[in-house]
Amino acid sequence: MQASLIVLASVFAVALGGSANGDQQPKVWDALAKLRGKDALTAEQIQELYPNAVAGKDFPNNLVIAQPRAIDCGKVIPGFHADVSDPSKCQLFDRCDVNGNLTSYICPAMTLFNQITLICDYWFNVDCSQSASFVDYSNGRLYAGDKSIFLDDQLVLSGGDASGSGAPAPAPKKAKKGKKGAK
Repeated sequence: MQASLIVLASVFAVALGGSANGDQQPKVWDALAKLRGKDALTAEQIQELYPNAVAGKDFPNNLVIAQPRAIDCGKVIPGFHADVSDPSKCQLFDRCDVNGNLTSYICPAMTLFNQITLICDYWFNVDCSQSASFVDYSNGRLYAGDKSIFLDDQLVLSGGDASGSGAPAPAPKKAKKGKKGAK
């Protein structure tokens, strides 16, 4: 009974908390639909599309990361940034850390960088021309420090006791050394 009340209180806290609980606008499914630029494909449509896809036509076919990189980490927020330029078209992406250091990556064939999920996703799920409008969508949470709000914080936000599932895990204990020759 008590566990049910805790779960119910957590659900209400998430539902009613608005931006206090880390909600993003637009909601993630709406944002993914906008980034995709069209309705999600059905399994049948994917099975038809996938084997007929042509590299360089349906998706970019970059084999190396072009140098020098166009991004200036001193002028953008820290985080991951899709390279929307030609010929990358989001197959390449860059990470700017909080110190201004740049690291560049290339997504595998048939995938593009998804600026919302921050992973490489199939080309039919990413309209690269929409990526720039989502730069702050997930990156804003990466380097927020102690202001980061994640699902683990819901009991604290709702005024509940955070000593349950939201408590940090205990530090691991050192392994004991066994006796020589013991099996």
